[in-house]
Amino acid sequence: MNVVMLEQHYRQLQHLEAAINACALTVTMDAAGMVTAVNSQVVAALQQTSDSLTGHHITGILRPANPDQWEQIWTALQAGKAVQEQLCLLKNDHTPLWLEAAVSPLMNEAGQLEQCVLIGMDITSRKLVEIKRVQHEAYYSGVLENLPLGLQQFATDGTSMDMNSRQRQIWGTQHPFFTQPGYQWLEDPFYRLNGLASMFEEVRKTRKTLKREILLSYQEKKNENVTRLFPVYFEATIFPLQDEQRNIVNIFLILDDITEKKLSELSLQKSERLLDNIIENLPIGYIQFDNFGFVRRINQTQRDFFNSPNPAVHRRQSFNVMNDGLATMFELDKLFIHALEQNKALRVEKRIDFSQDKRWTTVGREVYLDLTIFPVTEPVDKEIIIVALVNDITDKKMQELENRKNEEFLQQTGSIGKVGGWELDMESRHIRWTPQSYHIHDCSPEELMNEERMLSFYTPESREVLEGLMHQCMEAGKPFDVQLSLLSGRQEMKKVRAIGQPGYVDGRLVRMYGVIQDITEQAEIKDELTRNTELMRLFFDTIDMGYAAMEKNGNLNFLNRKAEKMIGHPVAIGSNIFEEFPRLSGTVFYARLQACIDQQASQSFGVYFPIVDKWYDFLLTPMQDGGISVFMRDITDSRKLQKELRKANDQLSNLNKNLLNQNKQLEDFAHITSHNLRAPIANLKALMQMHNEATSQQERDLYLGMLHEVIKKIDETLNDLVEVVQIRKDVNVEREKLYFADRLQNVMDILLVDIETSHIQITYNFEEEPVIEYPKVYLDSILQNFITNAIRYRSSERTPALHLHTRRDNDNLVLSVEDNGVGIDMERFGNKLFGFRKTFHKNKDAKGIGLFITKTQVEAMGGSIKAESRPGEGTKFIITFRSE
Repeated sequence: MNVVMLEQHYRQLQHLEAAINACALTVTMDAAGMVTAVNSQVVAALQQTSDSLTGHHITGILRPANPDQWEQIWTALQAGKAVQEQLCLLKNDHTPLWLEAAVSPLMNEAGQLEQCVLIGMDITSRKLVEIKRVQHEAYYSGVLENLPLGLQQFATDGTSMDMNSRQRQIWGTQHPFFTQPGYQWLEDPFYRLNGLASMFEEVRKTRKTLKREILLSYQEKKNENVTRLFPVYFEATIFPLQDEQRNIVNIFLILDDITEKKLSELSLQKSERLLDNIIENLPIGYIQFDNFGFVRRINQTQRDFFNSPNPAVHRRQSFNVMNDGLATMFELDKLFIHALEQNKALRVEKRIDFSQDKRWTTVGREVYLDLTIFPVTEPVDKEIIIVALVNDITDKKMQELENRKNEEFLQQTGSIGKVGGWELDMESRHIRWTPQSYHIHDCSPEELMNEERMLSFYTPESREVLEGLMHQCMEAGKPFDVQLSLLSGRQEMKKVRAIGQPGYVDGRLVRMYGVIQDITEQAEIKDELTRNTELMRLFFDTIDMGYAAMEKNGNLNFLNRKAEKMIGHPVAIGSNIFEEFPRLSGTVFYARLQACIDQQASQSFGVYFPIVDKWYDFLLTPMQDGGISVFMRDITDSRKLQKELRKANDQLSNLNKNLLNQNKQLEDFAHITSHNLRAPIANLKALMQMHNEATSQQERDLYLGMLHEVIKKIDETLNDLVEVVQIRKDVNVEREKLYFADRLQNVMDILLVDIETSHIQITYNFEEEPVIEYPKVYLDSILQNFITNAIRYRSSERTPALHLHTRRDNDNLVLSVEDNGVGIDMERFGNKLFGFRKTFHKNKDAKGIGLFITKTQVEAMGGSIKAESRPGEGTKFIITFRSE
């Protein structure tokens, strides 16, 4: 290189050094880190002279804030590598000096570090701002991370960007936000349903902050072995974050758990609804007034009482108890003021004539009300309201008035009928008499009465009887009704009827009470009647038939000896014919007696008494005094003679029927034997052939087992047929309780081979009527005929099927059997379908016996059978079994 070029290069280096010294700090160090030179920027920054700085170790002048970083830089320099990093160096006053530094090594020929140069730009101000910003970000990040509220950041398209720990806790680790990449929560049906997605979209559209309560999820809570789901409510706040151009940068979601608050609100609302429902459905009226007297509400009971519509539907003029005419007329305003001023509850009965008012109610009559009025302080407004409970006691009051009238009426009728009441207190032994009882005994009503005084009026014989009856009533609770004699206070002998019965409270005898009636006149009349009755008895005892005179209710006034003999024991006058002659109960006697009374016409009829084997003829005739004359005649002998003649005729008729039935049973037996054994025997032949053609011992053993089962079923069938032959001579074949499902399975077991070979599908529904009382052999035969017919006449175009169903039709049991076979032309063959040996197909197995036997068996038991069919569509048989 020539001298000119060297001078130019040197000048460039001087210019570069001047530029660096003007804006950068420069420190030159030897291989040991000792400072050999510094520029003016270093002197200015450290406020020391260059002489005081040179010759010292660099770490003594500027101490590295990060010794490890400085160690790594020095290691790189010794390896000949330049380093460019941000360095934080501490001055002697511990203030930081941040440099954007480049440290370059100068190596000797041996490759060893000889010296190095540190050139750094002072970035302290910028770095301190940056550090402060990072610290602020960390601070606020920590604050947001530990907020008790959930915070989540979204992109404008709804993509989740970040969330704090509370938000992660709210969603849970299994939420699609964490388990499904690319999860589009705005399209999730749940968040669209609870409104969270629509809130996000509305914020995105309007750029406004929204706050709403939402049902976010359900939480499981276990109580012992029961797990219940509870709703979890949050207050959701969604707001947008905009840049300087008002463009939405991000959208934030804040979730605050308000479940406890929400459930409390719901519980309060529920309690309010419950209280409102209770008030509305109280069995008594409820009226609520404010402290000015205006009606706030009335419940449904009160509206019904007033015949008033619901004020929420029909608006009416406001009612004020303080100035309403009807209210002031009956002083309801004073009751309101009293409850309001005294702050106490009061209860009164009021008689109010609602016919005086037409505005508020259509009751339109006088009523009695039980009013309970009390003040209540509202917990929120502290306002006093007045509540009135209204109970309509009109019926109760009217009943009390009616009872008073009845009491007066009883006193009047007791006086007329000479009937008095009495009561004995078991504890004090005091007697309480009604005024009429005092009158009967001819003593003063002022006289205090006790048990001994009462008994003193009676004659010794009557007193002994009365004491015994009262003792039985007290000890055994036995009531009494007896006629006695007493000597009144005026020394008059009287005949009385005493009736008494016990009175219990909680199972303890507390009193004895009853009535006493003066029957002196009746006794005298009865004595006269007894004399007349004796004369009448002498007359009626001479006639050869029973005679009785009785009241319409059956009480006897007279009975001759012939009638007593027919009844079977002596009968007291006044007793009831139905009690003395109980065999009349359940006969036509009572009905004919009513007809005689109603029509006032004689009734003649006969009655048979099976217990004593007697026939009586009765003639009932009404009498002018309202009584009934009863004439009775024993016609048992003539009836028995007639019965013997009829019995002889019936025996001849039954003998003829029995002969016909026996011939029919023999014919049925022959048909059943030939028909019902044919199919099992065919099965036996088929099984035997299959057994002989079997190639393995296991297969032969299988067929032998099937042979054993079919033989067992044939044996059962033969036994049943033998039992039919041995049935008694009567026309009724013995019935037994049978289950359709059991008998069908029995028949299917017998026809196993035919069923398997034909592949027929047999189904049934016996749930409605599963049981029948019927001869087993008949029912098995009927079921077997229907199955064999369905197999024999199956269609080649479809898989054969048979369905059986039972049901109830009025009092009869109906069995329907439907197949899908070839069917029958009912127009051509309907009237011959059940004929003997009638066939309607070219099937070589058709014998024409099965349906004939089935019809015979059904009709023999009083039933009927019919068929519905079309060619190619199958056949349905309907059997109606007669109800027994």
